[in-house]
Amino acid sequence: MPFIGNKPSAVPLTSADITDSIITSAKIVDGTIANADINSSAAIALSKLSTTGTASSSNYLRGDGAWTAVSSDYVLLATTDASASSSVSFDGYYSSTYKNYKVIISDFIPATNNIGFWIRYNQSGSPLTASYQYITSVTYSTVATPDYVASAIGSQSDTKINLISSNSQTNTAGFCLSVEVTIFNPLNTANYKRIHIVGSGMEGNNTYHWLGHTAGLYKGNTSALSGITFLCSSGNITSGNFKLYGIK
Repeated sequence: MPFIGNKPSAVPLTSADITDSIITSAKIVDGTIANADINSSAAIALSKLSTTGTASSSNYLRGDGAWTAVSSDYVLLATTDASASSSVSFDGYYSSTYKNYKVIISDFIPATNNIGFWIRYNQSGSPLTASYQYITSVTYSTVATPDYVASAIGSQSDTKINLISSNSQTNTAGFCLSVEVTIFNPLNTANYKRIHIVGSGMEGNNTYHWLGHTAGLYKGNTSALSGITFLCSSGNITSGNFKLYGIK
C-alpha cells in the first residue's frame, strides 16, 4: 500500500495485536494443529468429548465413547463370621441373575477336636437331612517327614455331604480349615444338584496335614434349592469367615 515518508520496519505480530475472538475456526486450516501445539498440562474438558450415557463415579468411559456401568460376572452376595455357631447357612440368595455359586471359607476353627466338616442343601429355607451321595479323596502328609498317604471315603445314602472323615480336623488354634465350595445351578429343576468341595486342614492329633476333594449329589428330588448349610459333625464352629459369591 502507498505510504508517506519512510517505510516502517517490519515487526512480529504479537497476541496483543489480535483482538479476542477475532480468529474463528474457519480461519484455521484443518489438520494444521499438531500434538506439539497443545499444552501437555492442559486438560480437555469432559463436555468437549463426544459421549453417550451418563458420567458418574460408578460408570466408566468405553473406547466407543459410551458411559457404561461396571458389571462383574463374579459378585459377593453375603458374608458371615461364625462365633460359637452351631451352623452357618446362606439362604434366599439364589436367583436367576446367577447360574452357579461359590462359598469361600477361611480361618475355620471347630470347638471340638477330631470333627468332620459337613454340608447340607436347603430347600424352602430348611436343611435336607437325607438322600445324599458323595465320594471324597483325601491325601495326608506328615509334619515331620514328607510321607504321603491317600485314602477315600464315600456314601450312596447319607444325611450329609462330608468333606473329610469323622475325625480329621483339629480344634488347635492356628491350624484352621480352608474350604472352597462350588454349587452348580441350584435353581434347575430338571437335574439332581451337584457340588464340588476342595479343602485343607490339620487332623486331630496335629500330625498330618490333609487335602480333601469331594464330589457330592443330592438325589432326593430335582426341585430348586434355596440355600446351603455348613456344620461340624460334633460341636460348634468357634470361628470362621464364610463368603457366598454368585457367578453369572
